[in-house]
Amino acid sequence: MEIVTLPVRVLAEAAPRMWLAVSGTLAAPTRDPLHQRLRTCIDQGYLELFLDLRQLRCADTGDAALASTLFALGSGVRCHLIGAPAEICEHGAGVPGIVLHARLGSAWREWE
Repeated sequence: MEIVTLPVRVLAEAAPRMWLAVSGTLAAPTRDPLHQRLRTCIDQGYLELFLDLRQLRCADTGDAALASTLFALGSGVRCHLIGAPAEICEHGAGVPGIVLHARLGSAWREWE
């Protein structure tokens, strides 16, 4: 049985914020482990996650449609999705707690 994961690297921490880079293919087997990794960050007290998704791909649009549940991590938590695939942007736009950034610059300005 093959174990499928999405590489998630911590790039910066400045409590209560964390900047992570996520790469690979978002699909059914990788969705729950990614969500759990994000929940772990929240449980550790990080309430604002900056997720660099420029190297993330969606296996199909059905997985992208779940962006609203994958990245909506509860009240008081904000997920900044940077360079997210178009499929995720389409389903994440307007979802409370999700902030979309087309480019690194706008996310970096919010981080500062």
